Amino acid sequence: MFIEPPPETDDVKELRSWCHKLQQQLLGDDLKGSETWNPGNVTDGEMVANDVTVTGAVLGDYAIASFSLDVADLVLDAQVTATDTVTVTLTNDGIGAGVDLSEGTLYVRVFRRTT
Repeated sequence: MFIEPPPETDDVKELRSWCHKLQQQLLGDDLKGSETWNPGNVTDGEMVANDVTVTGAVLGDYAIASFSLDVADLVLDAQVTATDTVTVTLTNDGIGAGVDLSEGTLYVRVFRRTT
C-alpha cells in the first residue's frame, strides 16, 4: 500500500483532506456485519459461538468483534471461518461462575489481508 506523505502546509483544510484520504486508505476496505445475539448463560469453562454473515470476508482476513453489553470477564473473539462467515466466540475461561448475558447486538469488522 502506498501512503502519500502529508502536505507541507499550514492550511487546515488541506491537512484535513490528507487525513481523510489516509483514513480511507487504511480503513476503506474493511467489511462489517452485525446481528442480534442472546448468548444466554455461559457456564464456567464453556464456550458459545455465533456465526455472522460478512459479505466479502475470506479465510485469512483479520476479524474483530464487539458486543453491545458488558461481557463481564468473558473472552470475546472472532475469526473468518468460511467465505462470508465470521464465527464469534464467547468463552468463560474458568472465572469460577457462570455469566448470564441478555440479548444484545454483536458487531463484526473484517480487515482485508493485503498479502
